Order: sequence, then structure tokens, then C-alpha cells
Amino acid sequence: MSVLPGHPAELTSRAADLVSSAEVILDVIQELRGIVADDEGKAVQALYEQNEEISSQLERIHPRYKGTADAITEYAVALTAAHDDAERAQNDLDDALLAQGRADRALADLSDQVKTADTPSPALTDQVPGAQRAADDAAAAVGAARARIDAAREAMNEAAERAISRIDAAIAATNEGFWDGVGDFFSDIGDFLAGIGEWIGDFLQDVVDLLKSIADTIVAILGALVVLLLVVAIGALFGTIGLIIGAVIAGVLAAFLIWSVLSDVVKGTPDVSRTDPYRHAKKKVIPDHPTLANVLDGTGEVDRLGGETDSVIKITKVLGPDGWYYTVTLPSTQEWLSRFGDQGAVNDLDSNLALMLTPALQTQYERAVLEAMDQAGVGPDDPVMLVGFSQGGIMAGHLAAYNSDYNWRAVVASGAPIDHMPIPSDIDVVSVQHNGDPVPRLDAIAGDFDSVEHGSNWTSIRVDPPVPNPVLGVDTEAHSAAKYSATYQQHLAQVQADHPGLGDFFNQDGYTDISYYHWSE
Repeated sequence: MSVLPGHPAELTSRAADLVSSAEVILDVIQELRGIVADDEGKAVQALYEQNEEISSQLERIHPRYKGTADAITEYAVALTAAHDDAERAQNDLDDALLAQGRADRALADLSDQVKTADTPSPALTDQVPGAQRAADDAAAAVGAARARIDAAREAMNEAAERAISRIDAAIAATNEGFWDGVGDFFSDIGDFLAGIGEWIGDFLQDVVDLLKSIADTIVAILGALVVLLLVVAIGALFGTIGLIIGAVIAGVLAAFLIWSVLSDVVKGTPDVSRTDPYRHAKKKVIPDHPTLANVLDGTGEVDRLGGETDSVIKITKVLGPDGWYYTVTLPSTQEWLSRFGDQGAVNDLDSNLALMLTPALQTQYERAVLEAMDQAGVGPDDPVMLVGFSQGGIMAGHLAAYNSDYNWRAVVASGAPIDHMPIPSDIDVVSVQHNGDPVPRLDAIAGDFDSVEHGSNWTSIRVDPPVPNPVLGVDTEAHSAAKYSATYQQHLAQVQADHPGLGDFFNQDGYTDISYYHWSE
């Protein structure tokens, strides 16, 4: 994601439109004044006088419009340069941080060797000054890169101040009551056109989202068909009887998948309501407010609160640097035998399969989450972070990838196969996966047989679980919300370095509101 805020390319395009509009105003003035006044006819004379009045009014409006257009154009150039400088500095900072880590480790290793040796050899001690210089140089490079980012941000802010001053000056020069009325008129037209543009943009975005989900649905279904055909092929290796058995197994699996998906997506949206699970609990039982360190603990909490009979999500609201920030914590699969009698929770096997195989279809789970967010007062522009373990992580990635109704800013997922999901590059993603845990490997169903590479917005933490216990490459104990939270906390420094914006979602010293919503089939 971009180091600095703002969209230089979009601003440059809009600035060009403003300049073109200012030129059109001049063309209109010239055309109006092209009507000659030497005709004796009263009608032509009256038209000339009216055109002269209109052109005079436009001439007085033009400096305000042209001054604003020029100021925004200048700012767009400065913003583009600042973004380019900051991006280069960020790349250098990433390299410098890696070099600093290596230099510091090398210095620490040498220092330990010198300290532990009874009589360290000169060959060893002579290396210490060089290692110290390397560490100092690396630290200086880090500081220099950060200073360049700060300088780019300062240049951007100064350019913004200049643009604001120029716009204020342009407006002040024609700040008369009549012209303000003219401005209001054009503003109303602009608002109307902007509304049409926003509607068109939203419509096109919905079309894009739908096409993405349809494409991924086709890929996932083809992946499932490949698996079913593989079952038949393996059976065929054992002759006719094996082929028949393989075909029967594949048919049963296909019927089970279709039945499971349809049984979920065709049902109506559950009734969602707010709940207070700790209203009778002692204070020591109530969980601490979420922090960046313990945010994944909430995934185990909502699983315990809901169980097999209820679906519970947790929505945390804090006052961030520029408004309300929301964290939505989603539950994982709690009901695995829904085909043999639903217990009530919609975060079950049916919705799990639907999320993975048919992202183009909305599950009960997804519809209920969106309804809960609406009841919680989450607005379309409010920053939202999605947090989930296993199926909760799948739901988090699914919403970020295929839904554009909300301002998704971050996804923190653990034990979830989200590598294949087309999550936009302006959304921070932290994905924790344990080696030996088969669940994150379900990306293979969507055609990704190995972990894919992502951009700088995406941090994948793929490590062994706290207590590895693999059997034939599969570690059933690795798929645990508690263990994933422990692994995440061990890599918290990396998360903070890669995604500094995540800190905006937590406020230990300010207003924090936690609400819970639940529903069942």
C-alpha cells in the first residue's frame, strides 16, 4: 500500500478536467462576444446586451475557477513527486532494516564469542570494530531512509498549504454575494453530476465484484471436479470394480457438496440482534479490551460464546486519528454435522463449503455479518478491520475480496486458506499459517497448490506451531485458535513494522465500545 495518503493519478486527472473546464468558460465568453452590435433590430440588440452581461459575469467567475484549477494542478504535481520519493525511500528502508538486522546479529554473535572466550584471539577481537561500524552504518541508513519519508510527507503537506492558500486567494478575489449565488448554482449542478458519477462508480464496482466472484467460483468448482475425477481415476487403477466404486464415491461427494451449498445459500437472512454475554459475569471473567497483541484472542472468545447453537460476532469501536474505527471478529466452524441435523450456528460446514466453492453466492453467515455491522452503525466510509480464525478468516478474506460496501482496511486471519483470494492491494493483510495444518492448504481447491506471492500489503507468517506434532506431514493439533494467537504474538514486531496503520484500530487510553451480535438458523 502507498506510503503517503492521497491518490496522485486520480488527482492529476481531475485537475486536468478543471483546467479544461476553465478553458471552456473562456471559449464561451469569446463566442458570446462574437455577436456584433451593429444590427438595428431590437431583438438582436437585446440579445447582444444580454450576452454582454452574461459574458461579463463569466469573466468574473473565471479567475476563481482558473485559480482553483491551477492550484490543484500544482498540488497534483507535488503530490506525485512526494509519493515517488516516499516509495523509493520506503524500498530503501525495507532493505536497510534487513541489513541492520543482519549487522546487529553479526555484532552480537561476535561480542558473545569474545565474552565467552577465556582468552579471545586477536583474529576474533579484530573483527569487532568492523562489525560495530557495519551496525552503525546500517542504523544510519535506516535513519536516513526514514528521514527521506518524513521529508516527502513534509513536502506534501507544504504543497497542500500552498494550494489551499491559492484557492482561498482565488475565491476571496471574487467573494461577492451575487457570485456566491452563482457558485451555489454551479455547486448544485456539480453535486447532481457527482451523484450520478458516484452511482455509476458504485454500479461498475458491483459489476467488477460480481465478475471476480463468478470467476473464482468457476475456478473453485473446476478444482473440485478435478478432485472428484482423481477419485474415479484412482479407482480405475483397481479394475472395473474399482472404477465403479470410485464413480460412486465421486457421485456421493458431488451430491453432498451441492446439497450442502444449496441448503445454506437458499435460506433467508437470520434474525440478527445485539446481545450481552457478560451481563451476569464477574468482572474478572470479562475479557480485556482488544489490543494489537491480543486481537486474535477474540476469535476463540466468539467461538466459545456461540458454540454449535449460536453464531456470535464481536464488534469493537474506537475513536481513531480521523474518526471511528471498527474491528469485526468472526467465528470459525463450530458445527460439522449440519447435514445430519442443524444445531443452529450458521458458521457450519455448509457455509464453509459455500464460501470456498461458490463465492458468487451469499451465505447466511455473510448476510448476517453485514446486517450486524449495519445495526452497529458501521458506515460505508468507516475504516473496518476483519479478524478471524479458520472459517472466520475465510469470511474475513471473502468480504475484503468480493464486497465493496464497506471501507475494508485490514484483514488479520489465522489458519485460513485465503492466499487465492483477490484482496485489493490497499488492504493490509496478516495471514498466520502453521506448517502441518491442512486447513490453510485448502487453497488447492481454488487452483493454488502452493502459497502465492503477494504485494507489500500482505504479510504471511508460515512457521511451525508452538508444539509441533506432525504425523505424515499433518499436524491436527496445529489448527488451534489459541496456538495461532500465541504464534501471532511471537511475530508482533514484524506485524507492527509491516503494517503501522493497524495501531489506529486500538485505543487503550480513549473511548472503546465493544458490542456482540448473535443469530441462529
